[in-house]
Amino acid sequence: MRHYVLTRSAYGPAWDLDANRRRLEVTRLVTVAGMAAQTNRDWTWLVALDRSDPIREERKAVFASAGVEVRFLDVASESNKSRAAAEAYRADWNSLIGPRDEPVAMTRLDDDDAFAPWVMGRIIEMAPRMRKRSAMMMPYGLRVWDGRCTIVCHNSNAMQTLVTPAGDPMHVYSYKHREVSDYAEVHKIDRRIAWLWSRHGDTISGWHTANHPLSPKLRQIFPVDWSVFGEPKSTRGKMQGLQGRYFR
Repeated sequence: MRHYVLTRSAYGPAWDLDANRRRLEVTRLVTVAGMAAQTNRDWTWLVALDRSDPIREERKAVFASAGVEVRFLDVASESNKSRAAAEAYRADWNSLIGPRDEPVAMTRLDDDDAFAPWVMGRIIEMAPRMRKRSAMMMPYGLRVWDGRCTIVCHNSNAMQTLVTPAGDPMHVYSYKHREVSDYAEVHKIDRRIAWLWSRHGDTISGWHTANHPLSPKLRQIFPVDWSVFGEPKSTRGKMQGLQGRYFR
């Protein structure tokens, strides 16, 4: 089964050069680092770039450093930051995916988030079992902000995988991720902490909050550069008693 990871990394006139470079550094140290560490390499990265991005070639090189096949799609981004994610829903992803004459798995990933190294393997293990249009959900993740974290259970999170049967042209950006149950049958496929939802000064959306210390055990889940999120705080606190169920 073909497996694609779809990522919007399009920054145009709404972003000044400094903010653009900061965002690319998060992409390099968090997202690409996490994908380069995947134990399963049988997937292709599809990345939407802004045609007018002044550091477009640098951005392409960062994604290419993951060591897998990467295909790039040109889009024209919004001039308003608050609408910067809109191009992902309008982009012609199917031009990169190609013929839909067989089942296809498509995973959504923002360019500042990350997956645990086992996730691509788990997806390709489970995807062939889906007999109709299905969304595979790993509901547990880690939101990180300012050296702290919160374990999140989100049953319609953005880091989902859409599996389509032959002839179905839908892709994982054909719908808003919170509305997934309106478009596909949802299957929860793992209860471990699977994704890192990063919050930083250049995020487009909010949720700049986290409640607990980042313990060394939690940090070990994701092979990313944790300096992006500030200096680690004390590992003492209530978080220590919450970890066991997520490390099976």
